[in-house]
Amino acid sequence: MKKRCAVFTALLLLSLTAACSGRTAAQPPESSEAESEIIPGSTDEAGTETSSDTSDESEMETSSDTGSEAETSSEAGSEPAPASPAVGTSEKAHADVLLTAPPEITLSDSLSSANTSFTLHSGTGEWSWVDKDEITTSVACGSAPLDMDPEQAATLDVPDYNRLDSVPYLLSCVVLPDRILLREWDIQDLGATEAEPLSETEYSEVLPIELKKDRVYELVATWEEEKLDERFFFGEASYLFLTE
Repeated sequence: MKKRCAVFTALLLLSLTAACSGRTAAQPPESSEAESEIIPGSTDEAGTETSSDTSDESEMETSSDTGSEAETSSEAGSEPAPASPAVGTSEKAHADVLLTAPPEITLSDSLSSANTSFTLHSGTGEWSWVDKDEITTSVACGSAPLDMDPEQAATLDVPDYNRLDSVPYLLSCVVLPDRILLREWDIQDLGATEAEPLSETEYSEVLPIELKKDRVYELVATWEEEKLDERFFFGEASYLFLTE
């Protein structure tokens, strides 16, 4: 009888043990629930960070675009205003140099290293200029070339250069003439008003003029009337001098 009770008790214990083991296997592990709770939280945080980064990038791009527009506006504002129309050539000529009388002419030795010059003043001539939309003309009458007084006449000392027959002289003036006519007489012809010139040389460009010793010279300079619209003056003037 005792043996049966022991066997029954052992079977009952085995049944209880198997039942407890089944319950334990059926229950999910606690760590899985913990992990399942953590994963959704992590996903939410990542989503929040991603949206935050996206909004930051959008704000940065917007600020960059705004800054670019500001720079563009600044550059547009810094552009210089359009220049006023340039003054016409004739207006500048009129405003800068309006000659109401024949100008002085200066001669300089082109072969000399010394900075020396010889100034001529006009005698006979006719000069016209624009005055208040009208043309005013003046006429000057001087002596004839061979009537000059050698004591009072302008005299140029022409140097000797290796026995050259003539010396080139450069001509300068505030407004250069368009044409020059150079007449030459022997100085012995002074007083002989009917003597013919030894030579007449015309220069259509401003080139060195050839001068000789012991001569009477008349330099006739012409400023063409055709350039009245550009210069607002025109005329012709005679310049007399002697050489020694």
